[in-house]
Amino acid sequence: MITTRGKTYLGGAAAALFLLAGAAHVEAQSPPAAQVDLLIKNGHVVDGTGGPWFQANVAITGDKIVYVGRAPVAAKRVIDASGKVVSPGFIDMHSHSEFGLSLDGRALSKITQGVTTEVMGEHLSAGPVLGPAVDDPMMVTPPVKRSWTTLGGFFSYLTKKGIGINVASYIGAGQVRASAMGYENRQPTAAEMDRIKQLIRQGMEEGAFGLSNGMSYVPNMFFDTAQLIDLCKVAASYGGIFTIHIRNVSPGDPRDKGLKEAIEIAKGAHIPVEIFHLGASAGMDPDDFIRDVQQARADGVDITGNSYPYETGWTYLTQSLPAWAQEGDGAAIVARLQNPDSRARILTEMKDRNFAGLKVASVNPDFDGKLLPQVAAEMHVSPPEALLNILVKQKGEGFQIGLPTGARAKIVAQMLNNPWMDIGSDGIALPAGVRTSFGSPHPRSFGSNTRLLSEYVREQHVFSVEEAIRKMTSLPADRLGLADRGILRQGMKADVVVFDPATVRDMATYDKPDQYSQGIAWVLVNGKPVVADGKPTNALPGRVLRGPGYKPGTP
Repeated sequence: MITTRGKTYLGGAAAALFLLAGAAHVEAQSPPAAQVDLLIKNGHVVDGTGGPWFQANVAITGDKIVYVGRAPVAAKRVIDASGKVVSPGFIDMHSHSEFGLSLDGRALSKITQGVTTEVMGEHLSAGPVLGPAVDDPMMVTPPVKRSWTTLGGFFSYLTKKGIGINVASYIGAGQVRASAMGYENRQPTAAEMDRIKQLIRQGMEEGAFGLSNGMSYVPNMFFDTAQLIDLCKVAASYGGIFTIHIRNVSPGDPRDKGLKEAIEIAKGAHIPVEIFHLGASAGMDPDDFIRDVQQARADGVDITGNSYPYETGWTYLTQSLPAWAQEGDGAAIVARLQNPDSRARILTEMKDRNFAGLKVASVNPDFDGKLLPQVAAEMHVSPPEALLNILVKQKGEGFQIGLPTGARAKIVAQMLNNPWMDIGSDGIALPAGVRTSFGSPHPRSFGSNTRLLSEYVREQHVFSVEEAIRKMTSLPADRLGLADRGILRQGMKADVVVFDPATVRDMATYDKPDQYSQGIAWVLVNGKPVVADGKPTNALPGRVLRGPGYKPGTP
């Protein structure tokens, strides 16, 4: 027994005896006496905690789980899950579905891989869009027309439209900066910094789960570390977290610069930090990265990460330009590319880049799905010149996908296989077969979660199905502070997935990315089937989930 500051604490053995004594008074849950709405019976329950599967029935009434156990339960509807896994709905910790859900609220590419909650708002968020801020093609592009100016307004728009999936969002540091001072590379004035903080406060009160920043994107990259610590203190005061795409490493910089900055922000603002897409893009040797994160955690820094099970990513074409050439909006970038002097400088700085594996994603069929060297050959120019020509023709817009070579496959598995790593697709909720202004999507939008279960659990045995599901359910729920999702337990919301562990698999490929996953038999969102017997139902039971600082009525 330990006494300190007038309080008495039990030592390990005494505490164990106390807990055992208390446990004697705890009663097991009883099956509901009344008929439930839905019973999932005979399944292998993997409850999201990471513990081993167990045989049980899951009973649901309304939007809640009312029983998980083996006793008989009367039900209006029964799903026989014999030979299948029953788990909590998957939480995608990193998505860009603002446009996708505005286009089609059913979220078909996500529900068909078991995702029941999308977390949006990486470097940008759906709001605010005020002052000099403009619509980004990741957020709003035809046929979607923005009718909101704030994050809360976007939430109201989705609620009115109807969505098949739950959604949550961060407030984007770049978004508030653009709304307060545009896209210039300069220091904010004191008044502008006050305005940025005020917009962060508003976003948190509208329901954001924290502040986010993409350090390789304009205008996010223009914040320095001290400014981000200052802004993170605002989010921390509401109980929020900080999510970050770490800063790119410039030639000659230490390889751990981005990670060290994230750790410094966590310490300086006393805020939990989640680092985005730590697959093959950690920016440093994976052994060193893992070691440094684990050391930071041992030192008391609350830092975690997420990743998707692919070697390559999908991003703006402008990301291939030097950082200084990305400043400003699309018109400013195009003007720079058309200026002979700046164009020559850009090409000089890009001359050592290897574009052999860059595939263009564009609404323009002349470019979409083609490797950049192929487009260059058709234009009779070099690949860097072809990239600039595409950007000029498309007014600064367009996207790129890297093609896998196999060289990073081991790194991806190594990064995924850490207990502090959850799963974020970095993808978009989209229907198959619909041509968007993004052009060809990355397969991660259609297959991240099912690929984890097939490739990394069933085929490679990187980790168990229980650990994979923990990474997609309770781990992200704990990170966000979602107290009623992420675990299959009485009283929790009925976000549930039923899948066949022997057949579940991603079908999306780099050549044919918009293919729905197989092996997902049932998906329930708030107790309502959005996938039934392997087919989407087109139901829209999704809800907006709001963060710890939410104040109803915030404009």
